[in-house]
Amino acid sequence: MTLEFYVLWTLTGVGTVVFSALAAPTLRIRATMAAAFVTAAAAAAWFGTPPAETIGLITAGGAVLLLLRPATPAVAAIIGGALAGIWGIMLAGQGLPVWLGAGLGAAWPVAVVACARQAAFAPPRLRDEALFLVAVSAVAAAIVPGVQDGWRAAINLSLQSSPPLASGSLPAWTTAAGVSAVLLGGLYSLWSRR
Repeated sequence: MTLEFYVLWTLTGVGTVVFSALAAPTLRIRATMAAAFVTAAAAAAWFGTPPAETIGLITAGGAVLLLLRPATPAVAAIIGGALAGIWGIMLAGQGLPVWLGAGLGAAWPVAVVACARQAAFAPPRLRDEALFLVAVSAVAAAIVPGVQDGWRAAINLSLQSSPPLASGSLPAWTTAAGVSAVLLGGLYSLWSRR
């Protein structure tokens, strides 16, 4: 199991809960969620788990769309059902029988939809914050494979180069990541006060 697998496993599990809580409790939306689950589980079982970049970008796009247009429960149902199907197959990839992994993947959104009928389960502010966190996590999951490849390439290059880096210098990406985190936190603070 790689870092990419665990990041994707976490994203699909958490994303299933968040998107399922946003799906409207109508029969049509439940049928849409079930169809997305079956399609994603069958595709993941047959072709393998989709790349982390694909799942991350689709999940982030869905989260941003739901933040901007909250009245689109079909999007929540499709993404929630698909993430649940992929998560169930990933559970099976860890040693569970396929039927049990898919069953656990299906039980998760069913339980969340049943609990989401109560308004106290997920108030609107909590839903917005959960969508924001899922969007950030999805973007992180989308860039993990590229970062891993870059890290491996850097290690290979550093083994071939002779002069070591100065011990007191910080890599540029460390500074950029810190500044980005502070700026995104400030923007989120301003946005959540609206």
